[in-house]
Amino acid sequence: MRKRHPTKSKPAKAKTKTKAKTKAKTKAKTKAKDPCLAAVGKIWPNILMAYDNFKEFKPIVEYRLRQQIVYVYPALDYINDLSERTREQTRRLYREITNEGKFMVFVSDARKRILRSYVFDIEKPEYSRPDNPAS
Repeated sequence: MRKRHPTKSKPAKAKTKTKAKTKAKTKAKTKAKDPCLAAVGKIWPNILMAYDNFKEFKPIVEYRLRQQIVYVYPALDYINDLSERTREQTRRLYREITNEGKFMVFVSDARKRILRSYVFDIEKPEYSRPDNPAS
């Protein structure tokens, strides 16, 4: 019979590093598997066309996931219809991104009660795929 050697435990620092790496990997995987962003990617040409038709008004684009419909709204009207909790933050973000040459796309899912926002470049929208949001 073989002799069994007692197992040596690893130092606590090594475990901490492993946990930190695992958390980072989990966050990266979650970010890569964003279903709303994937849905935007599927209809990206439609979003660009909708935005392009009204770009002089610097609109906000909304994609309704369940109905698979793209809407374009005047920014201030859309922002004022948001909940009080998110209204001011969205106003500030909208001002910043329009000055940087970007636009906002909201993805809504009424059944799951989700409303997510994404920011994309206006400069070369055909090259900025939804896989790489600007912010």
